[in-house]
Amino acid sequence: MALVLWSHPYSAYGQKAAVALYELGLPFDLKLVDGSAGVMEGFLAVSPFAKMPALIDTEANRTVIESSIVIEHLDRRAGGGRLIPADPDAALETRLIDRILDVYVGGNMNRIVFNRLGRAGTPNETAMAQDAAELQTAWDMLEARLADGRTWGAGETFTLADCGAAPLMTYARRLVPFGDRPRLKAWHARLMARPSFIRALEDAAPFGDLMPAPPAVD
Repeated sequence: MALVLWSHPYSAYGQKAAVALYELGLPFDLKLVDGSAGVMEGFLAVSPFAKMPALIDTEANRTVIESSIVIEHLDRRAGGGRLIPADPDAALETRLIDRILDVYVGGNMNRIVFNRLGRAGTPNETAMAQDAAELQTAWDMLEARLADGRTWGAGETFTLADCGAAPLMTYARRLVPFGDRPRLKAWHARLMARPSFIRALEDAAPFGDLMPAPPAVD
């Protein structure tokens, strides 16, 4: 197989890459990062910071890390212009939404989870409250960007921004609910119905529910 994805099906950023692969119709082999010593040794060789996902493209003789860069590479491999719009302004909006999601949704979410799991000792309630407040700001920013009536995260086509939004929003809203943000809720509902994300969730289902927070109710 020309494409090998080092990841775990429950990883939000791994799901982000998987959604892109399914959207583009690119077959791939999953190298499951299960935490075992032998696997981690190989994973660190391709991803020195031990961050998922990492992509090996044997045809291009290239290893790509960081989910957004992985998706840019995949989009080019598939002919370009699908997940990264050809129009420069549309591409800029796509990358902006992607960065909001990665940094202010995913970043804050991961820090809250890190604290809740006690990875650094006694959970830091002050830090978690700060991260939750930043997540609220991210929800507000996204709700405002959606006010122009766009169907997807960056416009009328499904892009890089939506690949990340699907898993990151799904998990983060379990920590900080969407609240009274109807446009955000409607976008998320469209993401939940997207076949590529449904497949990514099906891939993760055998691993159970690893999120230390109850399902969202808003």
